[in-house]
Amino acid sequence: MQKDPSQENGAQPLEKKSAKRWSREWFTLLKEEKELESCISKLETQRGKVSVEVLDLLFARYRDRMKSLSPLHQEIETELESIKKKASEQIDSLKNELDPVQKRLEEFQSLYKSGAVTKPDFLRERKELRREVKSKEKGMKKYRQILSLLPRKMGGNATSAGSVRDFLRPPALLTVGVIVILTVAGVYFLWPHHSRPHGPVPIEIITPLSTPLLPEDPSPPSKDQGPEKIASLFENIRQANLDKNIDLFMSCFSHDFKGMEGKRRDTLKMWENYSYLDLSYDLKNQTVTGDSADVRLEWLAKTSQKSSGKTQDRKTVLDVTLKREDGHWKIAGIRPVS
Repeated sequence: MQKDPSQENGAQPLEKKSAKRWSREWFTLLKEEKELESCISKLETQRGKVSVEVLDLLFARYRDRMKSLSPLHQEIETELESIKKKASEQIDSLKNELDPVQKRLEEFQSLYKSGAVTKPDFLRERKELRREVKSKEKGMKKYRQILSLLPRKMGGNATSAGSVRDFLRPPALLTVGVIVILTVAGVYFLWPHHSRPHGPVPIEIITPLSTPLLPEDPSPPSKDQGPEKIASLFENIRQANLDKNIDLFMSCFSHDFKGMEGKRRDTLKMWENYSYLDLSYDLKNQTVTGDSADVRLEWLAKTSQKSSGKTQDRKTVLDVTLKREDGHWKIAGIRPVS
């Protein structure tokens, strides 16, 4: 095993939080610089309307501040360039180490196919080599994530201080593409709280247009908990979203559902920013087996963003796992259908 170059000579290991912190400070300074530039520009338009003494005072103050920000910005850019260089070097180093390991793995596979090595030897070598490949690929992924936290000017993907914060939030679905992490933490899409105002509208457990529809080809329901009971569960979800009733909403989830507190917090946050104008669902398929059930849902939602008043329609299909608790169906897990 080779030593991590970033740890040689007592150097601190390169971490995400360091890249995150410097990127956030870079964006903070950039925001202040733009604000000062805007104020100076607007002050020019006030000549003749405001006394010269006031204008000169503000001009001097803002220009001095701009001058003081320049070396700070340069210092931060130097740190970010250093992070970029170290992360790039680590990726190149790991790639150089990975190539011969992959080649050796291919050689053992070839030898085994030709009968030149015993099965126990092949399996043992393959296990060790795959473990080494996985370790190096994991390291490369880590450093690529660090690079992506840098501002675009530095070759990263971050476009604002908010996007730097959101990038490190664990996804369920948080997928990082357009800096939108659609995480299915329940039967809903978790809208990442970054600063971009015009993105896909989150759907807090997606819901029906009118009345719940029974599946076209339902599996035979259990005697005491048929499709009507399952539809009733999702009707409660629908009504909870319309009424913004968090107690009713959370009562629809099983005790085994992971991240209950996070779901409650994120649901309330989403309701602060969006309102549902129309919600509907269609039970496409359901299979009941004892005290568990698998359901496929198609959710439709029309939402309105409170800040802008902009409306948006959205359709999402989810596979939901249900569990019967105290005689009632509860949501135990969700996964999106691609």
